[in-house]
Amino acid sequence: MLKLSIKTIKGNRYLYIQDRLKVNSKSISIQKYLGRFENITIDDVASKLSELENQRFATYLDYRLSHYSYTLLDTAGATDLETIRYYYERFKEHYPDESRRYHDAMYIRYIQGTTAIEGNTITLREAEELLEHDISPSGKKMEEIYEIHNFINLRRYFEDYSGDITEPLIKKIHELLLRGIHHSPGEYRNIQVGIEKAAFEPPTAICVPDEMKKLMAWYRKNRKKIAPFELAILLHTHFEMIHPFVDGNGRVGRALANFILERAGYPTLYIGSEHRSAYLDALGQADEGDTRTIVQILYAIYSNQHRSIADEMKKQFSGEDVLKREPYAGFIKEFRKLKRKN
Repeated sequence: MLKLSIKTIKGNRYLYIQDRLKVNSKSISIQKYLGRFENITIDDVASKLSELENQRFATYLDYRLSHYSYTLLDTAGATDLETIRYYYERFKEHYPDESRRYHDAMYIRYIQGTTAIEGNTITLREAEELLEHDISPSGKKMEEIYEIHNFINLRRYFEDYSGDITEPLIKKIHELLLRGIHHSPGEYRNIQVGIEKAAFEPPTAICVPDEMKKLMAWYRKNRKKIAPFELAILLHTHFEMIHPFVDGNGRVGRALANFILERAGYPTLYIGSEHRSAYLDALGQADEGDTRTIVQILYAIYSNQHRSIADEMKKQFSGEDVLKREPYAGFIKEFRKLKRKN
């Protein structure tokens, strides 16, 4: 929270703006000198607020980019992702009601998209009616309705879950998403399966438990090293290569990706039917060892989905009319009160 402080040096009073920036688990103090208290005007404050925001964002960006390894995206892509995260956090901080509505809307898009890729014919509007008002669309199979509705149970489970990604969690996700659809939800497959558009077959059923243990070991080793977006996509991709369940692997893999993203403070990634061809082609390339393509394709989709939030929030913290912006209303009131008292 922004604070004003007056420092007296050799009989002269100087005004400062102080703020604290939380990055990961670190709290960083940021300070901006305004000038001699007697000479500072409201217009001076507006200019310094914009400078402070730039300083705040630059400090955040330097910290994030120096503490995470981006290996599949270039500097521009990494910067764009961290910019989205930064302003999404600012959005949640200053506009909690609007941010909740935005998150809910993105989550419904994600649910409709992740099921549509697998052939579900429920439209976005029908998914909204089902999830928000429990109105089942007419003319749809019960399996399609279960596929959509099961995500509500998954969301509730995640809200109460404080642990990390583990094999039991992955099985629980499958159990929740395939409830009422599959005869043995939450159990690894005991037959051989194929992957659409893939040139190779996943490991045999007998190898699945060992492959999943290797995947969890890879995740534990890299979860604090690899940047969250790349980690989310790579875990999802490696999971799909194993294809540990008879059905529902795509939905579970995309749920794992969003679990990582949302836990790390990023908005939800949704992949819709319009992305299906490029997405499956990229998974096919990952089969052959090229994971860069799927990371870059999903980054482009993700950036296009959420860049508008970053752009809008930038306006809220900069520009000539910054004093009229809601995030600074309390601060401006404090400044005027301070000037009256002194």
